[in-house]
Amino acid sequence: MIAKFIVKVLYIACAIVIALLTLIVLTQVISRFFDYSLPGTEELSRLFIVWMTFLGSSIAVYEHGHLAVNFFVKRVNEKIRPYLYLVVNIILGLFFLVLTIYGFKFSYQSLDFTSSTLQLPMTIFYLAIPVSSLLSLYFISQNLWSHEEESEAI
Repeated sequence: MIAKFIVKVLYIACAIVIALLTLIVLTQVISRFFDYSLPGTEELSRLFIVWMTFLGSSIAVYEHGHLAVNFFVKRVNEKIRPYLYLVVNIILGLFFLVLTIYGFKFSYQSLDFTSSTLQLPMTIFYLAIPVSSLLSLYFISQNLWSHEEESEAI
C-alpha cells in the first residue's frame, strides 16, 4: 500500500519535472532567437534530467520494467523461475545497497562545491543517486515479499 503511494508520488514528480524541463528548454530556445541566453537554464535542465532518470529507474524497479532482468527470468523453466527471480533480486539489492552507500558518501563529499552558474550545492545533483537507490531497495524488498506470498499461495 505504501509502495503504491510512493510510486504515485514518483509519477507526479516525474511529470512535473518533464513539464518544467520542457518549459525551461523551450524558453532557452526562444530566447536564443533574440540573441539572449538565459543563464542557468542549461544547468537547471541538467539537474532535472538527472533526477528524472534516477527516479524513473526506481519506478522501473517497482514495475519489473528492467528489460534485461525480465528477458532472462522469463526464458527459464517455470520451476526454476522463482529461484532465479530471488537471485536476480538479491543481486539487484546488493547493487543498490552499494550505490546507496557510495552515493551518500559522494553527496556528503560534494557539500562544499557549487554549480557554476546557479551556485547550487552539487549535493542536490548527487543526492539523486542514493535517494533513488533507497527507493529501489524498498521496491525490491516489496517485490520479493509479494512474490514470496504468491509462491506460497500456489
